[in-house]
Amino acid sequence: MRARHARGQSLVETALGTMVFVTILLFGIYFAEVGALTLKVQEAANFALWNATGRVMHDPRDNEWGRRGTVLAAEAEANGRYVDFDGRRRMGGTGVAVQQAIARAQPIQVDCRPELPGGVPGLTMADADPSLAGTIAMGTQGMGCTASSRIRGVRIGRYLEDGREGFFQVAQRRAADAFTVCAAGRASGGRCTARFGMLLDDWGLGTAAEGRSCALNTDGASRCANPDYYEWTQRVYRANGAGGNAGSALAALTGSDGVNEDQFFMSFRGAEANYEENLGATHAGGQTRWEVTPFDAPNIRSHNVGRANHWLGVPR
Repeated sequence: MRARHARGQSLVETALGTMVFVTILLFGIYFAEVGALTLKVQEAANFALWNATGRVMHDPRDNEWGRRGTVLAAEAEANGRYVDFDGRRRMGGTGVAVQQAIARAQPIQVDCRPELPGGVPGLTMADADPSLAGTIAMGTQGMGCTASSRIRGVRIGRYLEDGREGFFQVAQRRAADAFTVCAAGRASGGRCTARFGMLLDDWGLGTAAEGRSCALNTDGASRCANPDYYEWTQRVYRANGAGGNAGSALAALTGSDGVNEDQFFMSFRGAEANYEENLGATHAGGQTRWEVTPFDAPNIRSHNVGRANHWLGVPR
């Protein structure tokens, strides 16, 4: 009788241990899946931020700075790519719930807004130079993004429930109820309020087209391969009073013909053009080249700086 009783005790202990082990196993898998899915939600929000940095943010010729559509375009791209939690290709449409072993996640929703991060003041051109106030219109100076998804556990049965909370007194399935995961912070009332923030653009010229050389031009960028740089510089020149008229007044006193001192001359030549352009024999002792820093005139000893392998006169 004692042997039979012992075997029965082992069977009960095994049954109880199995219930505990299966519960731990199921929720261990579930929590691991929730962690992995939450990381993808964070990735979706970060993707939208970095995607915006690769878009055209300004067009100085049209006086457009901080394009508002950039944020919406980045948001749409992130939603299209991460709706299925993958991100490697654009899905389009609204997507379907993602089912893993236990966790089921609704499609990720990325939400981006054209706004500055909290506490960061907005900037205007007047902050840099009061004389430039109103010369460049500032649009979107920053953006904030979050992403969210609803996750719940499925395939967790009622094997330990008897209508009165079961053996464990609290139904395990309650821990698997649907909840909202956020890219930043925790959900409040099912909504994600915290956001990742980032400043946009540098209010400077930075694209390939905005780094090209500019041939010598007078009051017009028709020959300049970098019209943005030319017209922006000219705008600053005009806003600060241009050339004035002192020289013209002096010429008038001597009976000489007047000159237009407000003409805007600009030549920008970089290393790709050897810092020069050919203008004919017009200056510097009959030189045919218009040199920019570092100046180099081989036939004028005092101006022969040995420009090879230098940038702005400094040896590399």
